[in-house]
Order: sequence, then structure tokens, then C-alpha cells
Amino acid sequence: MAGADKPVSRFVVTVDDPGGLIRDLEQFHRTEAFFEAEGAPVSFFVVPRAGDTWRLDESAEWLEALHDSEARGNDCQLHGLDHATCEFGPYPDFVRALGGSDAEGSLRAAQQQFGHLWRRDLFVEKLETALGIFEGAFGRRPQAFRGGALSESPELYQALAEVGMRYVSNKVVDPRGWKYIVGEYDDPGDWDPDVPPAPYKLTDSIVCLPMISEYAWRLTPDMIEPHLALAVDDLRRVYENCGVFVLICHVQEVGSDSPLARELLSRLLRAAREEYQVRFMTLRELIADVESGVVSVIAP
Repeated sequence: MAGADKPVSRFVVTVDDPGGLIRDLEQFHRTEAFFEAEGAPVSFFVVPRAGDTWRLDESAEWLEALHDSEARGNDCQLHGLDHATCEFGPYPDFVRALGGSDAEGSLRAAQQQFGHLWRRDLFVEKLETALGIFEGAFGRRPQAFRGGALSESPELYQALAEVGMRYVSNKVVDPRGWKYIVGEYDDPGDWDPDVPPAPYKLTDSIVCLPMISEYAWRLTPDMIEPHLALAVDDLRRVYENCGVFVLICHVQEVGSDSPLARELLSRLLRAAREEYQVRFMTLRELIADVESGVVSVIAP
């Protein structure tokens, strides 16, 4: 994949929700400082708006913080519009299960309540609004998109292509991270056979940069060892398959007062450095490697 004798072990840290969903700058700065100390740049998936009450391009404090972060080697990408409920389609089963309800019943309820809004033309309007705010904030368009809580639908991908977005990071290789969150340790399944651990063609127009899993959500002390074991095993499998490890975590967890998420992630990053001599990189850098042909895109 990497065009060399030995493939480069690429590792991308993505952090969701700063901005319109989580407007706590202290959590943002704590997250940023943690990964900087670990030597890992971050791709922040930023929420550009919070209903009618807040816009990123009108928030001087957030603009200063994010511009400074990019100047120090991080990058920002687009995380929906408002991160509102089922904004771009239904949530995947493993996300719906976090609410404690049966996933199929939750899907039916979402379809009844929001299904009439899951239309390509409405998605185009939302995306154009989000892109306008993002461009006003950064002076450029984002390169990658992720839906809030991984909300998605075929119409979303049609709309993304229509507005000129080519890269998404909405698919999960190993849903077990979410199953672990709700205590399903005995029979949580395995990797999704339809999601390879590397960039792949999701549609004719869209390339997916899949995330591997979430390991650090709402941890208690007894959760650290099994979640870390899953993460380290995923790390091994990704690199055995010459893939790219795209980590998803959340600013409200990494930047919280509790150190548990940082403890787990520090140990995972150390394993990546020591066992695989990874190259930590941003999504912007990964996309550059894809577009130059250094990293191959798997055909559907």
C-alpha cells in the first residue's frame, strides 16, 4: 500500500464534537495538550452550528483556538451541521444501542419521526449551510465529513458528491468498541466484513476513510483493561492487513476532569509507537497520501 519495501504504519487521531455540540474550550485545550504531549497531531471534527444560538464563524474565541491549533499541526474537518438527532439519516445499530433500547425499534421510531427529512435535496441545503460556515471560519472548505453520531443514508452520500465533498469518515471497522460501552463483552461480534481497515471506494464519487473503533467513551476503572486489550488487538490486525488506524474519540471524554480516557489512550499510543513505529498523521496528510497514490484506495 505505501509503495515501499515495508508499509508505513499510519495512525490518525480524530476527535469529535468540539464547537457547536461541546463549546467548552477548557475541554478542547486539555484534549489538544494531551495529544501534543503524546506527539500525535489531531484531526478535529468540528460542529459548525448549534441551532440558531451559535455559529463557529461568529465565535471569536473558538476561531482563535482552532486557528492556533491548526498552526501547530492539527487540522479541522466537518462534523455535520448541528449534530442534531438523525441529521443525515439513521444511526447505525451499535450507536442506537447506547440508549438502552432495542436497535430495530429505535430505527422504526427514527424513521417515523425523521424519515421524511432524509432527502437528498434537504441534505444538500444542510451541507451547503455547514460548508458556508466552515469556509467562513477557516477560509477553506473541509476535506472530510463525518455525520453526528455517525448518522448516514445513501442520500447523504449522493448529497456529499453533489456539493463536491469526496472524503467521508462515517464507517466503523470494529463496532465492538460500542458494544463494550454497554457491557457486551461475552459475544460482541467482530469486525464488520463490509468495512475494510483502509481507504476504500464507498460510491463512485466518495472515498471512505473508516475509523477503527471508539475505546474511551464513559470509562470506569474496571473498563480500561478490556477496552485497551480490544484496541491493541485491533492495532495488530490493522497493520497485519496493511491498513490505516483511524482512531475516533470525543473531546468531552479526553478533555474531561476524569483521567481515565487519557490513561487508556496514552497506553494505546505508546503501544503504537513502540510496537509498530507508527507515523502519526492528520486526515489532511492521509488524504494527501491518497491523492498522490502513495496510499491505495480499495475498490468496492
